[in-house]
Amino acid sequence: MTGLSMLEDQGDAREAVCARLTRIRELSGLNKKDFASKLDMSAQAWGEYENGKRDLPLSVAKKLRKAYSVPLEFTYFGIKSDLPHRMAIEL
Repeated sequence: MTGLSMLEDQGDAREAVCARLTRIRELSGLNKKDFASKLDMSAQAWGEYENGKRDLPLSVAKKLRKAYSVPLEFTYFGIKSDLPHRMAIEL
Protein backbone atom coordinates (compact mmCIF):
# COMPACT_ATOMS: atom_id res chain seq x y z
CA MET A 1 0.00 0.00 0.00
CA THR A 2 1.19 3.49 -0.77
CA GLY A 3 2.19 5.56 2.24
CA LEU A 4 0.24 8.68 3.10
CA SER A 5 3.39 10.78 2.84
CA MET A 6 3.74 9.83 -0.83
CA LEU A 7 0.14 10.79 -1.43
CA GLU A 8 0.35 14.19 0.26
CA ASP A 9 3.86 15.42 0.98
CA GLN A 10 5.45 14.96 -2.42
CA GLY A 11 3.25 17.51 -4.18
CA ASP A 12 3.39 17.33 -7.93
CA ALA A 13 6.42 15.04 -8.25
CA ARG A 14 5.78 12.45 -10.95
CA GLU A 15 6.21 9.56 -8.52
CA ALA A 16 3.64 11.08 -6.16
CA VAL A 17 1.10 11.63 -8.93
CA CYS A 18 1.61 8.01 -10.05
CA ALA A 19 1.11 6.77 -6.49
CA ARG A 20 -2.10 8.76 -6.17
CA LEU A 21 -3.41 7.45 -9.50
CA THR A 22 -2.73 3.89 -8.44
CA ARG A 23 -4.36 4.43 -5.04
CA ILE A 24 -7.45 6.03 -6.62
CA ARG A 25 -7.87 2.98 -8.85
CA GLU A 26 -7.32 0.59 -5.93
CA LEU A 27 -9.95 2.39 -3.87
CA SER A 28 -12.40 2.02 -6.75
CA GLY A 29 -11.97 -1.75 -6.53
CA LEU A 30 -11.40 -1.98 -10.28
CA ASN A 31 -8.63 -3.46 -12.38
CA LYS A 32 -6.85 -1.22 -14.88
CA LYS A 33 -9.04 -2.32 -17.77
CA ASP A 34 -12.35 -1.58 -16.08
CA PHE A 35 -11.10 1.62 -14.49
CA ALA A 36 -9.71 2.92 -17.78
CA SER A 37 -12.84 1.93 -19.67
CA LYS A 38 -14.88 4.39 -17.61
CA LEU A 39 -12.38 7.06 -18.70
CA ASP A 40 -12.80 6.04 -22.34
CA MET A 41 -9.20 4.86 -22.65
CA SER A 42 -7.29 1.61 -22.83
CA ALA A 43 -5.78 -0.17 -19.83
CA GLN A 44 -2.39 0.21 -21.50
CA ALA A 45 -2.76 4.00 -21.73
CA TRP A 46 -3.89 4.22 -18.10
CA GLY A 47 -1.01 1.98 -17.04
CA GLU A 48 1.48 4.41 -18.58
CA TYR A 49 0.18 7.14 -16.24
CA GLU A 50 0.24 4.86 -13.20
CA ASN A 51 3.75 3.65 -14.00
CA GLY A 52 5.14 7.11 -14.71
CA LYS A 53 5.94 6.48 -18.36
CA ARG A 54 3.78 9.48 -19.29
CA ASP A 55 2.72 12.60 -17.43
CA LEU A 56 -1.00 12.83 -16.74
CA PRO A 57 -2.48 15.45 -19.07
CA LEU A 58 -5.16 17.81 -17.84
CA SER A 59 -7.68 16.27 -20.24
CA VAL A 60 -7.35 12.88 -18.51
CA ALA A 61 -7.38 14.45 -15.05
CA LYS A 62 -10.69 16.12 -15.97
CA LYS A 63 -12.12 12.75 -17.03
CA LEU A 64 -10.94 11.29 -13.73
CA ARG A 65 -12.71 14.11 -11.90
CA LYS A 66 -15.94 13.59 -13.81
CA ALA A 67 -16.00 9.79 -13.67
CA TYR A 68 -14.67 9.21 -10.15
CA SER A 69 -15.16 12.57 -8.35
CA VAL A 70 -11.42 12.96 -7.79
CA PRO A 71 -10.49 16.65 -7.58
CA LEU A 72 -7.59 17.96 -9.61
CA GLU A 73 -6.02 19.31 -6.42
CA PHE A 74 -5.64 15.77 -5.10
CA THR A 75 -4.56 14.23 -8.39
CA TYR A 76 -1.78 16.72 -9.02
CA PHE A 77 -0.87 17.99 -5.54
CA GLY A 78 -2.16 15.52 -2.95
CA ILE A 79 -4.58 17.97 -1.33
CA LYS A 80 -7.24 15.83 0.30
CA SER A 81 -9.69 18.52 1.43
CA ASP A 82 -12.05 18.17 -1.56
CA LEU A 83 -11.96 14.38 -1.86
CA PRO A 84 -15.21 12.50 -1.42
CA HIS A 85 -15.49 11.48 2.24
CA ARG A 86 -15.29 7.73 1.47
CA MET A 87 -12.00 8.17 -0.36
CA ALA A 88 -10.53 10.54 2.21
CA ILE A 89 -11.08 8.15 5.10
CA GLU A 90 -9.64 5.19 3.19
CA LEU A 91 -6.41 7.02 2.38
